[in-house]
Amino acid sequence: MDKKLQQQIIEMREIEQDLRMRIAKPGKELPNYLIYAIDICHNYRLRQIINKFGYPTRKLIGKNGMKAFWLLVQHQDYDISLQEDCLTYCDFDSQEKAFLTDRVLINKGKKQIYGTQFNFPIEDIKNVDKRRRQMNLESLKEYLRKCKR
Repeated sequence: MDKKLQQQIIEMREIEQDLRMRIAKPGKELPNYLIYAIDICHNYRLRQIINKFGYPTRKLIGKNGMKAFWLLVQHQDYDISLQEDCLTYCDFDSQEKAFLTDRVLINKGKKQIYGTQFNFPIEDIKNVDKRRRQMNLESLKEYLRKCKR
């Protein structure tokens, strides 16, 4: 495992999460465009990592590194091809794949299939819980209840 690469990816995630949380706070002093700037910088670095090491795996960057990498890719909404390629080639866990799949579908103007993204329509909502179970996700009702806390 490449500990240095793992740490770098985790630090990237911490930076972007800190910024997202600071922007979301009431009375914020930071402009929203900063998050786009950090996403662009991270996009450049994510592509460098892929070019140098290939698509990350748990073997390369560990479980925590993969979770951090997934979140960074999840926020690359202006680079759908990166999101799709990572869905295909990275060994994300099933829940992460479900979230990223829905994100890609929404970014392509389609309905999500797992109901992981708020305020977007769900394809075949009658069977959403069956699909969610297949991806080791709780029921949509339980997910929404947890999110409202």
